[in-house]
Amino acid sequence: MNLSVVPDFLAIGGLVLVFAALLRKTGQTRPRYWLVGWAMILVHIVAQFVERNLAAGPAADAALAVSLSMLLLTSVAFIWAGSDARLAWWRDLAITLAAAVPDVAFFVLAAYGADARLAYLLCTALGMASTAWVFRRDRRKPSWCVPIVVGIYAVQATFAWQGAIDQALNWMLFWHYLAVAFCFYRGAARPSVGVAFTTLSFVAWAAVFPVASALEPWLAGWGIQDEAWNLPKFLVATGMIFTLLEEQIGHAEHASQHDALTGLPNRRVFANRLAQALRRARESGGRMAMLVIDLNDFKRINDTLGHAAGDALLHFVAQRLQQGIRAGDTLARLGGDEFAAILPEVADRAGALARAERLARAFDASTEFQGLQLSIGASIGLALYPDDGQDETRLYAAADRAMYASKVAERTPPQSDADPEPA
Repeated sequence: MNLSVVPDFLAIGGLVLVFAALLRKTGQTRPRYWLVGWAMILVHIVAQFVERNLAAGPAADAALAVSLSMLLLTSVAFIWAGSDARLAWWRDLAITLAAAVPDVAFFVLAAYGADARLAYLLCTALGMASTAWVFRRDRRKPSWCVPIVVGIYAVQATFAWQGAIDQALNWMLFWHYLAVAFCFYRGAARPSVGVAFTTLSFVAWAAVFPVASALEPWLAGWGIQDEAWNLPKFLVATGMIFTLLEEQIGHAEHASQHDALTGLPNRRVFANRLAQALRRARESGGRMAMLVIDLNDFKRINDTLGHAAGDALLHFVAQRLQQGIRAGDTLARLGGDEFAAILPEVADRAGALARAERLARAFDASTEFQGLQLSIGASIGLALYPDDGQDETRLYAAADRAMYASKVAERTPPQSDADPEPA
């Protein structure tokens, strides 16, 4: 009995369990898609084991067909997982895999050793049409993808026409896994070491098919087993896990620095940026301003309409305030219904007041919540460096006092000229 693929089965089986655990722990979507691909690789290995332990015949041919088909469909699943268009993932994944049926038929014909040139060419033509349709269906794919697909299948048709079926199979697997590398890199949220490592590992996986075939005559007596070519698979799995780890660290870092409701920088980040702005102002001899913004009657909205309405209003206010700040300004939520802004490099108090008034216009609009129009006012306090304070504590205290003075002034009704003077 040939047990050469048992180590691969155990390793890939462990990876399937790892990705299943990651899916439960992280709640991210990509491990779900990757899990589908690695499960297909596991089926590929099982079919490979069966094929190697059967005598030549229809059963061995069927096992070979399953093995090759799973290898191809794994690449299709990974290509789709790298896409940024995932609305109804079961439906879209099923459509994408169904579009690969002509390519799978090509592999099945090859596994059974069919000598039918027209059948291979028909599978190639249908594969080109279905693959081009999939790429056209995702409108966010580059427009040049379809011409590239046509050229790729033209090469496959050339191999099929010449009867070089093994070369056609290697070409198909090569470009499929090269496409995985492209889609993985393009679908990453941001470039990182993990993304680069995984992308290069997919390129190495793609290169295995033509390189192993080309070197087989020279390496036949060297004792290099087929399983040695499986190294890129494990590099890909390592890169995927590393990429997920990077993303989790990035999410944790972002969460520690930003408000969960509004996405604005939190008090910690605000304090750091205020210190930096003050340091630059001291070094340049210029001015900077700080604003403290407190919503009026926010507690009443929370008490009468509930916290969901309050959260919706806070989120709306944050979005409106962001539209009123300039590049280089910092807007933060300090907690509750209190916001603050740092305005670096202001010319004078009049210029700072003009920018504060632009922020105040954010409260002229309203947002809808469960059929109700929610609007709210705000009191804004301004402090100017170095006039009102020369360090973070004094500057914040001055802005806070100005904000409370504005709040009191808004609550005090104006005195009519007809009102009698106090005795």
